[in-house]
Amino acid sequence: MTEAPQRTTSGSIGEIEPGVLAILSGVTTGLVGAVAYFLVPLVTSEYVNAGGRDSLEVTYYILESFFEQSLFYHVGVLVLVPLVITALTLSLARRGGHAGRSTDVAVVTTVIVGPFVTVWLGAAIAWGAIAVQSPAIALLGIIFALPIAVILSVCVAIVTAVSAVGGYVLVKRFRPRPPD
Repeated sequence: MTEAPQRTTSGSIGEIEPGVLAILSGVTTGLVGAVAYFLVPLVTSEYVNAGGRDSLEVTYYILESFFEQSLFYHVGVLVLVPLVITALTLSLARRGGHAGRSTDVAVVTTVIVGPFVTVWLGAAIAWGAIAVQSPAIALLGIIFALPIAVILSVCVAIVTAVSAVGGYVLVKRFRPRPPD
């Protein structure tokens, strides 16, 4: 019998460059928010099997679902996820020998920017879908949608910033001590 050739990996996760780790942490945080606030409401609603629903109705349902979620749901998505991802990413970076301030700033910044961009990307996609179906309603909707998107993105940025800084402080406080 012939054995299949084994694939070698490029290295351990601790050897990943800090910039790549930072980008992955921001993308992961943004994706968790997108799944929690866009995908879950759509999958768990009657809109999945209803057929051709109006984009405005779907957008309204997603926004309504956001405001109907419990405080624990928002804490889990907006506080716990950034805290854990920041702490995990900084721990991995330190394990790989990247313990500089630039790595810390890059990770914390991308963890904050990822969800912020997700809010604006979701708003742009929703607005674009509405504009395809009804340009007049989309133009009128800018008056209402823009302030909502600004308020939500600022709130998301503030909460994730506090959480990401908390993850940073957690790693900074409990870093491994050199042997005596």
